[in-house]
Amino acid sequence: MKKTKVLFAVWAVIVLVIVGLLTTLGFMLKNIQEDYRVLEEKMLEGASEYAHKYALLSESDEMVVTSDELIELGYLDSLELEDDVCVGYVVIHINDTYQYDVYITCNEYTTRGYQEQ
Repeated sequence: MKKTKVLFAVWAVIVLVIVGLLTTLGFMLKNIQEDYRVLEEKMLEGASEYAHKYALLSESDEMVVTSDELIELGYLDSLELEDDVCVGYVVIHINDTYQYDVYITCNEYTTRGYQEQ
């Protein structure tokens, strides 16, 4: 009976350690992805300013603006996160209002749906 209680306690500690490690890992991964989402937001803001100034799209039109173009025209400072330099593009289309799909790729992160342009 005493062996059972000790074994139960050991397994309980092991389970708690595993849950704690997985939770910590999840929070760390979420924070890393959040930093890249900030870069995507910067691209969105730059593309929005660009579109309102230059884009003349009809309902069925679609336009792609690259991060290099946004940087060159001054709508984006850079697309870097610490030592990770990223590139990307924004697909702009109209469906009653302007809609933007932002895609970036970096050494450590790639937006789902990113395709080489």
